[in-house]
Amino acid sequence: MLLTTVAAAALLAPVADAPIATQAQDRVVPIPAQNAPSPGNVPPPAVTKAPAFKLINHDEDWSYLADPARRTTPWSKLKYIPVGETSYLSLGGEFRLRLEDRGNERFGRGLQDEDGNAQTRTRLWGDLHLGSRLRAFVDVQDARSIDLDSGEPPIEVSRWDLHQAFLETNAEISDAKVRLRVGRQELGLGAYRIFDMREGANSRTSFDMARVLVDRKSGWSGGAFYGYALREAKTSWDDATNFDYRLAGVTASRTLGQGPTAPRLELLYVNSDKRGAVYDSVTGGRDRRGSYSARLAGRYGQWDYDLEGVYQDGAYRDLDVSAWYVSAMGGYTFKAPWSPRLGLRLEAASGDKDRTDGKLNSYAQMFPQPISLRTDFGITNLVAVQPQLTFKPSPKLTAGLQVAGLWRQSDEDGLYGLGGQVLRGGLEGTAHYVGWRQAAFASYAVSPFVTVTGILNHTTSGTFLKQTGMADDQTYAGLIVGLRF
Repeated sequence: MLLTTVAAAALLAPVADAPIATQAQDRVVPIPAQNAPSPGNVPPPAVTKAPAFKLINHDEDWSYLADPARRTTPWSKLKYIPVGETSYLSLGGEFRLRLEDRGNERFGRGLQDEDGNAQTRTRLWGDLHLGSRLRAFVDVQDARSIDLDSGEPPIEVSRWDLHQAFLETNAEISDAKVRLRVGRQELGLGAYRIFDMREGANSRTSFDMARVLVDRKSGWSGGAFYGYALREAKTSWDDATNFDYRLAGVTASRTLGQGPTAPRLELLYVNSDKRGAVYDSVTGGRDRRGSYSARLAGRYGQWDYDLEGVYQDGAYRDLDVSAWYVSAMGGYTFKAPWSPRLGLRLEAASGDKDRTDGKLNSYAQMFPQPISLRTDFGITNLVAVQPQLTFKPSPKLTAGLQVAGLWRQSDEDGLYGLGGQVLRGGLEGTAHYVGWRQAAFASYAVSPFVTVTGILNHTTSGTFLKQTGMADDQTYAGLIVGLRF
């Protein structure tokens, strides 16, 4: 299932860190500017590079196409359809075909996908701007799987449904632009470690929430949000607000210094209240937490870095919560043919260290992204050390190799899936070592609108998995063709 994440990262990140889409959200796909002559053979004004596709579609801005001289292709005319004198409608969409072979899924435990599968995701959206102050955005999504024998949860199958639908207004207050957005919407913050749009799965996720965003050209920017996750289902038009999972938070960020490589500091606080949360050592409780996150990312010469730490407190039933998560990424891009980048990524999150001490130390992953080139493991109670090598043989082709060592952080806690489910109980074995993973990928941009990506992945079962019984080595092969307009 990670093929989508790989494809998005390869397209959306100009640096060679393609395997995981964890870089800043303003990484974009270049789209050729249009420069056809204007009527009367008068050259048009100078055309800057167009705003480009982004991981979150409602972050795109096509207002530069207000100049008729720049709307010279069917695509550009679709992205800016004038409505009266000061309003416009922008239309877009996505179609993705993914072919997969999942060998020994979940290391052989449970239902298996014996002969491969095919998945499709289709999205259509419209973005209506009424003057400069009011906006309405609607996005529908259809996700289907064919011959997926290992199970079809809503992340794999969710037929036509309302994925996003919100109203947004804005105002200029002093030197800040303040936006209020209310309705169903995707939420992606920072490097997407805490809130990811679930791009790696077949069906993306969104939230029913109200959000305030404050943008300033210098100094502190930030915002706040309050809302609920979705209760997703497989049939059409049945996704609903999940009132058992409330989320509220505030954000603040600023650049420390000048220039495009200056470090950026991002702060995040999330207050979450989830009923029915399940952990290996305790089940079926109300999980109320505060999550405090700080992230610092930037570049220094040929070096890049991205560091984030999270601390959680609160209560799970009658247990005090104290949990943590750290992520550190860094790399060096060589000034050489193919722009090779050698990097290292470390992920670690706490597990429950004592089932009898009246405390819970299991980190509560909210909406995490994949962390080891597959969408199988969640980060709770996991340590992952991942050397990476990526390179660009041509401007259109990005490829990479990666290995990952995987360990349990606490031998008292279990092994978790990306959705939070317990894959193997902590008491099934005593070892920390989970396994060793190797992967390779390549992504080719056929055009600004079409991308082809392939990935191979093999995970050797470690001591802990073998202690739990069924522990076949796991393999994955996939091919994805994506179209975006």
